[in-house]
Amino acid sequence: MSETSSSRIIYEHPLNERVRTLLRLEFLFDQGRFGMTGDTEWHSRLAVGTLVDIVALLSRGDLRSEIQKELEQMVNSLEALEKRPGVDPSLLAPVLDECRDLAQRLRAAAPGIPAIVRDNEFLAAVAQRSGIMGGTCAFDLPGYHLWLNQSPERRREDLESWYDGFGILHEATRRILSLLRDSADPVTLEAEGGSYQRTLERGSPYQLLRVALPAEAPYFPEISGNKHFCTVRFMVQGGATERPQQTDENVPFRLELCAI
Repeated sequence: MSETSSSRIIYEHPLNERVRTLLRLEFLFDQGRFGMTGDTEWHSRLAVGTLVDIVALLSRGDLRSEIQKELEQMVNSLEALEKRPGVDPSLLAPVLDECRDLAQRLRAAAPGIPAIVRDNEFLAAVAQRSGIMGGTCAFDLPGYHLWLNQSPERRREDLESWYDGFGILHEATRRILSLLRDSADPVTLEAEGGSYQRTLERGSPYQLLRVALPAEAPYFPEISGNKHFCTVRFMVQGGATERPQQTDENVPFRLELCAI
């Protein structure tokens, strides 16, 4: 997820498929939670539509097992870090305990989509029509239209019960990405002529690349890369209808390579 603060914008690029999926899942959970905060029909539409996307993403494979493996790998890495000279074990202990608890809860959780969502005929009808442009309007789904006209409290109660079925996945996703982001040792660099290339150390376990720019900078990065190399091109968007062009200026930026 790209982040924005008052002083900088952070752009992220996953270096493997597992982190790519986790970033998409984080984005969907955040978007769905935002939809639940509002009282209008359109907020609830956003939350339901996002829930349909979450189900579709999780249906592509055994993502729960993948997240569990990632947590277990992080536990192993943190346990090794705990034994290094100069590391205070008391600082790592709460994080290790949380990761172990999340991994255990994932092992104990029922596989697949939570029953409260999987066996919900109302959501199934919305999902079926969601693949059609404009397919969830009132005349297509009068039952959905009725639900959208219930009180905000009633809609929010339903939404929270459906999203809570994915609670453990949301917690685990958030913890993995938080640890990954916090693992980086940021370095300040300069992209000569708007371009930067780097060969990554052989055998490096980098999983996520982050580029930070001042919020007022007129550039955005186009990032490509894998576990062997990364390339960052800084682009300028001249206007809403124009194709972005690489700047020929030297661009200072902050690079973060993340690995646990």
